[in-house]
Amino acid sequence: MWETLIAAVQRWTVQPADALRNNHGITVYDYRLLRLLARAPRPMRKAITNTALDLPPRSLDHSVTRLADRGYLTVTGRGNEKRLALTDLGIAFLEAVIDTLRTATADSLPANALSPRDRTVLVTLLNRLRR
Repeated sequence: MWETLIAAVQRWTVQPADALRNNHGITVYDYRLLRLLARAPRPMRKAITNTALDLPPRSLDHSVTRLADRGYLTVTGRGNEKRLALTDLGIAFLEAVIDTLRTATADSLPANALSPRDRTVLVTLLNRLRR
Protein backbone atom coordinates (compact mmCIF):
# COMPACT_ATOMS: atom_id res chain seq x y z
CA MET A 1 0.00 0.00 0.00
CA TRP A 2 2.93 2.34 0.62
CA GLU A 3 3.80 2.11 -3.05
CA THR A 4 0.29 3.31 -3.86
CA LEU A 5 0.66 6.21 -1.42
CA ILE A 6 4.06 7.16 -2.84
CA ALA A 7 2.72 7.00 -6.40
CA ALA A 8 -0.22 9.23 -5.41
CA VAL A 9 2.11 11.74 -3.74
CA GLN A 10 4.34 11.80 -6.82
CA ARG A 11 1.39 12.32 -9.10
CA TRP A 12 -0.39 15.02 -7.12
CA THR A 13 2.54 16.94 -5.61
CA VAL A 14 5.91 16.27 -7.23
CA GLN A 15 4.82 16.13 -10.88
CA PRO A 16 2.75 19.34 -10.69
CA ALA A 17 5.52 21.19 -8.85
CA ASP A 18 8.03 20.08 -11.48
CA ALA A 19 5.67 21.14 -14.27
CA LEU A 20 5.21 24.58 -12.71
CA ARG A 21 8.95 25.08 -12.34
CA ASN A 22 9.99 23.63 -15.71
CA ASN A 23 7.22 25.06 -17.90
CA HIS A 24 6.50 28.39 -16.24
CA GLY A 25 9.37 29.15 -13.86
CA ILE A 26 7.12 29.47 -10.81
CA THR A 27 6.71 27.66 -7.51
CA VAL A 28 3.66 26.07 -5.96
CA TYR A 29 3.50 29.13 -3.64
CA ASP A 30 3.39 31.39 -6.71
CA TYR A 31 0.58 29.31 -8.17
CA ARG A 32 -1.42 29.39 -4.95
CA LEU A 33 -1.06 33.17 -4.81
CA LEU A 34 -2.21 33.56 -8.42
CA ARG A 35 -5.25 31.35 -7.79
CA LEU A 36 -6.21 33.25 -4.65
CA LEU A 37 -5.97 36.62 -6.39
CA ALA A 38 -7.95 35.31 -9.38
CA ARG A 39 -10.83 34.51 -7.05
CA ALA A 40 -10.76 37.90 -5.32
CA PRO A 41 -13.40 40.37 -6.56
CA ARG A 42 -11.06 43.32 -5.89
CA PRO A 43 -7.44 43.93 -4.87
CA MET A 44 -6.64 41.94 -1.74
CA ARG A 45 -4.73 43.22 1.26
CA LYS A 46 -1.37 41.50 1.49
CA ALA A 47 -1.98 40.67 5.17
CA ILE A 48 -5.19 38.83 4.25
CA THR A 49 -3.36 37.03 1.46
CA ASN A 50 -0.73 35.91 3.93
CA THR A 51 -3.38 34.59 6.30
CA ALA A 52 -5.37 32.88 3.55
CA LEU A 53 -2.34 31.10 2.10
CA ASP A 54 -0.71 30.34 5.45
CA LEU A 55 2.74 30.83 3.98
CA PRO A 56 5.87 31.94 5.75
CA PRO A 57 6.07 35.75 5.25
CA ARG A 58 9.37 35.46 3.41
CA SER A 59 7.87 32.97 0.92
CA LEU A 60 4.96 35.30 0.21
CA ASP A 61 7.34 38.25 -0.25
CA HIS A 62 9.42 36.27 -2.74
CA SER A 63 6.33 35.20 -4.67
CA VAL A 64 4.92 38.73 -4.77
CA THR A 65 8.23 40.17 -5.97
CA ARG A 66 8.75 37.47 -8.60
CA LEU A 67 5.22 37.74 -10.00
CA ALA A 68 5.12 41.55 -9.91
CA ASP A 69 8.49 41.74 -11.71
CA ARG A 70 7.01 39.61 -14.50
CA GLY A 71 3.93 41.81 -14.73
CA TYR A 72 1.47 39.19 -13.45
CA LEU A 73 0.29 41.19 -10.46
CA THR A 74 0.30 44.72 -9.16
CA VAL A 75 1.17 45.92 -5.69
CA THR A 76 -0.36 49.18 -4.49
CA GLY A 77 -0.22 50.93 -1.15
CA ARG A 78 2.41 50.81 1.55
CA GLY A 79 3.07 48.94 4.76
CA ASN A 80 -0.02 47.25 6.16
CA GLU A 81 -2.15 48.74 3.39
CA LYS A 82 -0.44 46.92 0.52
CA ARG A 83 -2.94 45.43 -1.89
CA LEU A 84 -2.36 42.79 -4.53
CA ALA A 85 -4.25 42.25 -7.77
CA LEU A 86 -3.79 40.18 -10.91
CA THR A 87 -3.12 41.96 -14.17
CA ASP A 88 -4.61 40.89 -17.49
CA LEU A 89 -1.24 39.31 -18.28
CA GLY A 90 -1.44 37.47 -14.94
CA ILE A 91 -4.88 36.08 -15.77
CA ALA A 92 -3.67 34.81 -19.15
CA PHE A 93 -0.59 33.33 -17.49
CA LEU A 94 -2.70 31.58 -14.85
CA GLU A 95 -4.87 30.03 -17.56
CA ALA A 96 -1.74 28.61 -19.23
CA VAL A 97 -0.50 27.32 -15.87
CA ILE A 98 -3.81 25.58 -15.19
CA ASP A 99 -3.66 23.87 -18.59
CA THR A 100 -0.15 22.64 -17.75
CA LEU A 101 -1.30 21.30 -14.38
CA ARG A 102 -4.23 19.49 -15.98
CA THR A 103 -1.81 17.81 -18.37
CA ALA A 104 0.70 16.99 -15.61
CA THR A 105 -1.91 15.31 -13.47
CA ALA A 106 -3.87 13.66 -16.30
CA ASP A 107 -1.01 12.18 -18.35
CA SER A 108 -1.26 8.41 -18.39
CA LEU A 109 -4.19 8.51 -15.99
CA PRO A 110 -5.54 5.08 -16.97
CA ALA A 111 -2.16 3.44 -16.36
CA ASN A 112 -1.77 5.06 -12.93
CA ALA A 113 -5.40 4.99 -11.82
CA LEU A 114 -5.99 3.27 -8.53
CA SER A 115 -8.19 0.24 -8.33
CA PRO A 116 -11.29 0.66 -6.15
CA ARG A 117 -9.65 -1.51 -3.46
CA ASP A 118 -6.43 0.56 -3.50
CA ARG A 119 -8.45 3.78 -3.37
CA THR A 120 -10.32 2.53 -0.31
CA VAL A 121 -7.11 1.48 1.42
CA LEU A 122 -5.44 4.78 0.54
CA VAL A 123 -8.34 6.85 1.87
CA THR A 124 -8.33 4.80 5.08
CA LEU A 125 -4.58 5.25 5.48
CA LEU A 126 -4.77 9.00 4.84
CA ASN A 127 -7.62 9.36 7.35
CA ARG A 128 -5.50 7.59 9.96
CA LEU A 129 -2.54 9.85 9.24
CA ARG A 130 -4.75 12.92 9.52
CA ARG A 131 -5.83 12.07 13.08
